[in-house]
This record gives sequence, C-alpha cells and structure tokens, in this order.
Amino acid sequence: MPSRDAGNGNPSPRALDYEGHRIRHLGAMLSLTDMWSAAGRPGQRRPADWLALDDTRRFRTQALERFAEAHLAHHPGAGDASVWIVERDGLVATRRGPRGGTWAHWQLALSYGRYLSPAFHAWCNTVLRAAMARTDESLPAGPDAVYRAIAAEFRRLHRRLDVLDRHAADQMFLQTSAQEILLGSRRHFSAGTRGLLAAVLRDPPYGGLCPCCGETPVLDAAGLPVPGAEFDHAFHRGLNKPEHGWLVCQPCHREFTRGGYLVRFARIDRFRAFQAAVSARRRPPGTVVAEAGA
Repeated sequence: MPSRDAGNGNPSPRALDYEGHRIRHLGAMLSLTDMWSAAGRPGQRRPADWLALDDTRRFRTQALERFAEAHLAHHPGAGDASVWIVERDGLVATRRGPRGGTWAHWQLALSYGRYLSPAFHAWCNTVLRAAMARTDESLPAGPDAVYRAIAAEFRRLHRRLDVLDRHAADQMFLQTSAQEILLGSRRHFSAGTRGLLAAVLRDPPYGGLCPCCGETPVLDAAGLPVPGAEFDHAFHRGLNKPEHGWLVCQPCHREFTRGGYLVRFARIDRFRAFQAAVSARRRPPGTVVAEAGA
C-alpha cells in the first residue's frame, strides 16, 4: 500500500532514484518535472517545451485516434478534483501545489527521457522501465476517485503506447538501413549549400548559435563557421542537398555520431524548424504563402 498525504487520505507518490535525484511515480504516472531535474535541468528541454513539440503532439494524437477507448474523462464525483488537472487524452496530468508538477503515463515519459539525454534515456530504458512495469502489474487500491480513475486508464494504455513508441523508432532504423544500402558513400555539401546553411544561421532566431542545442556558437563574428562546427548530414552521408543538412556544434555532432538514429529521432523537431528557415530563405522574393485554412 502506498503512503498517504497527511490530513487528506490521498495516496502519496513513491520515488525512484537516478544518481541521487528522486523521480516520483504514482501508479502508472511518472513526474516529468522530476525527470527534468534529475537530468540536470537542461535549458529549453522542460516538460512544457517537449509537450509543445509537433512530434509529441502527433504521437499523442496517434495514440488517441488508434485507441479511441483510451480517453480519460474528468470524474464527476471526484472529491479531489482541484488537485489534478487531467488532459483530454488521458496521457498527461498536472498536479497543483508544493509537491506538484507535470506528470505523464510512464510509456510516454520514456520518450521524454530520450529527449533529455542519451545517458538518461539508457537509464530509463532499463531501471525505470522495469520498475514501472512491476508497478503496473500490481497497482494498489486507493480511496480517492481521481487516483483510481487515472490509475485504471493508464494501466490499460501502457502496453499500447509501448508498441507505438517502438514502432516509431524501428521505422527510422529501417529507413536509415535502406539509405545505407542504396546511397553508398559520403557526398560532401557544395560550397553553395554550405553558404546557404550558414546564411540562415546568421539571421534570427539563431543569431549564429547551433540550431540543435541553441546554446553553442557555430558562427564567428564574421559569420563564418567556427572551428569544430560540422555540416551534418541529417539523414545519410550520401544526401547532400540543402534540405538534407545543417551546421551544428561539435558536442551535438558528437552526440549524433555516438548515439545513432535514436538521438537524431529525438532532435528531428529542431531539424525541421531549421529547414523551415532554409525553405523560407530559398523562396523567391515576393512569393506569397497561403495561410492554412485560407
């Protein structure tokens, strides 16, 4: 049985440990706020930043469309409704108060772990996954209606979400493998392509900073690539058009080299944002882009 919050009888979160940092979980829910703190509180990778990404939204939408019954409605008789705010798809909840934060079903939280860092993701895929799987198999009963409703729905979702997450990663692996077979040897970016990618980085919102981490300069005061910055092939070394690459800092390029397709999969939203800027710069002057729904 879990411990109880003093004075209100609600189940209290248990905790896992990552290098001395507590990561709370409550039933099948895991604290994304604690995960972010345990990973070193990296800038621009807060739970809200990750939840706002297009890839995260698409993942959640796919889960909702594919499993229509996985909708967690607000419990009309909840005696503790002011404590938890559950989003419509039932995958994310916010707990208010001094011990609150952003929470998500642990299968969704595994994807957030991958977004935070390769080392933290490796820990999540072993220690965290095993611990949460055991928790799902024997969820304790609690007197609180909201807790029971969330726990029951999240228990039904976790195996299905795991399949979706694994399929997305496997698809990128197969794509990378096929490119390796078909495209062959490395093709360097032309001088014109390198100039275009650097020109995009000279303008806002980048201002010479790495488009991947947003922190390390990749251009010097003259607008030229700094030593160590790399023109990275985002998809395959045989693809060398402007839409296939970007200029990144040495630490990010090292992560891509060591982490493989999983790291690239986690950063694909940033590459797409950079390519949107490349596309806008390549668009002929005077071109009018119709707004969605116009």
